[in-house]
Amino acid sequence: MGNDTKKTDSPTGAMREGLWGAAQKQLTELRDHLVENGVSPLPAPLVPKDQNRPGRDWLPKPEWISGGDAFEILRLQTEPYQYAPAIARICNIIAGQWDIEESGLNYALASLPPSHKLLRDFAVGSNQWFLALYRLLTLKGAEIIEDWEGLVSDLYEWIVMYDDLRIRLPYVFDGALTLDWHYHHYSLPEAKQEPIWSFPKAMAWIATRDYLALARMGHFRRPEDDDEAVAQDGVCNYNTQALGWLHTAITFAHCECGARRDFGFEAIKHCTCISVAWEELVRFKGGLSPNTPELVFNIQEGWLSMTWPDGANDIRFLRRDILDRWPALPADQLEASATEHSTMTGEQQCRDWLVKEFAADPNKRRSKGDFRKAALAAFAGRLSERGFNLRVWPELAREHGRDGAGAKRKS
Repeated sequence: MGNDTKKTDSPTGAMREGLWGAAQKQLTELRDHLVENGVSPLPAPLVPKDQNRPGRDWLPKPEWISGGDAFEILRLQTEPYQYAPAIARICNIIAGQWDIEESGLNYALASLPPSHKLLRDFAVGSNQWFLALYRLLTLKGAEIIEDWEGLVSDLYEWIVMYDDLRIRLPYVFDGALTLDWHYHHYSLPEAKQEPIWSFPKAMAWIATRDYLALARMGHFRRPEDDDEAVAQDGVCNYNTQALGWLHTAITFAHCECGARRDFGFEAIKHCTCISVAWEELVRFKGGLSPNTPELVFNIQEGWLSMTWPDGANDIRFLRRDILDRWPALPADQLEASATEHSTMTGEQQCRDWLVKEFAADPNKRRSKGDFRKAALAAFAGRLSERGFNLRVWPELAREHGRDGAGAKRKS
């Protein structure tokens, strides 16, 4: 399991008691706030595993994503070897649902999760319990609280190894692809106006053509000590979060290597688009040199880094040179080009829509072409014809007996 204990002086009994008291106070205030405002917990949505579904598919795909897949995606955007932050983000996604009246709860449990004495005032597995767990997992210094490490370990096993959690797919990807960095404030106007780009910013542009990706890259630097380093000559831990987000965004929103199509949620372990962008930038720069940053992959361990050798700070690119080689899409082409690419969320929403359309056509009168035409209109800018044909249609068509075109409409 990941090491969630950072190097600190050995905690004293007074320190442990102090953190316990701080956690208890915060959770009591949360409980009282919910009671005062008449907010009742929703019961844990227990859904027994469907023995008729093979393997891990105890709730139907693609509407649901497993807790393990969600953990791997979110872990890539946290500091290396830390499990609690990724679990905390899962808790935040579950507790932060905004359209419960329309879609129902955004999570399901095959069994109740492990809990902690500090959470005894909250119904285990309820939406309020996940909110309280988020507060506990993100409390500064909480790792010295009694049984905290055991809780993190048990939660990891419950989520990943025992496979007892499901989350609705759009919520996970909204959380993963629209992450706001907690350690600095980014400015989209500044990213657009900045005339000189660093190596990471230029690489992010090549891979995404998205100014927001530039804004999220932040300032890369060498680590100040061994505790900050991720790899030899590596950047600081927090910069792995930016690279992890970039790799996730490329994989699920800008992938051109086919990994998303071939590997689904595990595409982050297979997508090569970020390294292709790095290679193109190195070639544009004139080739490798001793001061060229290099990507360091350890995706199986949940992190992606970039070395930052002496001289890397001096590598700069004029925005104009990069835009001349990798131009932004003209405003009048944005709408047209958007239909040529699918987003993961767009394809998921199309799947949900298609299931309903199948139900409304029990006699199978509509053809695949008719469904495709309607889908491209309904999800304009978020769904491509290729995405519909290769990723949306085949699996659902088999499940609903639509492998053939269905009976043709009579003229």
